[in-house]
Amino acid sequence: MFQEHPEFEQPQDSVILWRYVDLARYADLLLKKQLFFSRADKFEDPYEGRFSKTDVDESLKSAEKIKKLKRQNEKRTEVTISSWHHNNDESYAMWKIYAKGSYGIALQTTFEKLKRSFDATDKPIFIGKIKYYNEEEDRVRFDNNSFIPFLRKRTIYNYENEVRCCYALPQNAEEFEWQQQDTYNGVFVDVDVNALMERVYISPYSPNWIRDIVEGLNKKFQLEKEIVHSKVFESDEFF
Repeated sequence: MFQEHPEFEQPQDSVILWRYVDLARYADLLLKKQLFFSRADKFEDPYEGRFSKTDVDESLKSAEKIKKLKRQNEKRTEVTISSWHHNNDESYAMWKIYAKGSYGIALQTTFEKLKRSFDATDKPIFIGKIKYYNEEEDRVRFDNNSFIPFLRKRTIYNYENEVRCCYALPQNAEEFEWQQQDTYNGVFVDVDVNALMERVYISPYSPNWIRDIVEGLNKKFQLEKEIVHSKVFESDEFF
């Protein structure tokens, strides 16, 4: 379930959040009633969950700090993440990057609903806003038990405006068998799907019949949510 944590800066409950996926992942969510949390070291960003460049350069001068660096790299295999986008409206960039093509779906919710959806699991889930830093100048200070590296990203990613859900494996999970979705190792976390979603958006690139599929899926799983076909490319005809 959702738990507060001193290192996680929470947005207001009314903040609007989005998760951009494809139709297959949406169907997977409804079937499993679970969200996929990817291992931090499987993200594209090589600095995910790590020190800033400034700190790395400084740490290489000390044997004790090198040891700390190695431990942090290990922790990247123990922390799993589900990423959400904070925006009052749809994002063209998010459609293009995370739900590209004709089968894109965006789950729209609020921070309050996202928190409540994790009442379905006994796993401790921490949620907070990402802070963006300049990798050449800024520092990412923390101790070995800190989540701070997982709540900092380089400024090149600030368009993501990310709110992040984190789940860390328990200390006794040495023989944990990672689940897979595509090429990413991670864990599936139980969620209350009905509590999770407020609306379902269909990509502006999708043909109209995709709406019929989404409606059919929602009906099959008794999910009564508003379905919105994105109109980001529609315009008034003046001539």
